[in-house]
Amino acid sequence: MVDQERVREMTKLAAYEKHEGKRCRLVTRYFRSDFVVRELLKGFLYGTAAFGIILLMWGVCHLEELIGNLDSIDLIQLGTAVLIRYVMFLIVYLVAVDIYANVYYAEGKKRTKRYYRHLKRLGRMYEDHEGHSTPLRH
Repeated sequence: MVDQERVREMTKLAAYEKHEGKRCRLVTRYFRSDFVVRELLKGFLYGTAAFGIILLMWGVCHLEELIGNLDSIDLIQLGTAVLIRYVMFLIVYLVAVDIYANVYYAEGKKRTKRYYRHLKRLGRMYEDHEGHSTPLRH
């Protein structure tokens, strides 16, 4: 006879593995600090690329003005202004990445613990079922 409670537990476990399992497995491979540092390094690369793309788009939009004032532009002042904006952008972006990575890690750990709790519950159900169905031997 099919035990409905075990079927429910197996369904929950299968749903977790199908939808959330891949994301949460990444979290279980690392300590929190390692995971956050990994995400910050990725964030640094992606943030630098994003700033470069934004800077390029701004340059294309203001190309006529830049070419017209090319001989009167103070390149040191322009470079300093771009560098300051880059650092500010990167600080804000990396703080956001840090917050996101910590929340993602905590949520992944919580979901993984829930998954293991369901696994233990299912294991106890099987043990209880095995204990009731086998005759006692003396």
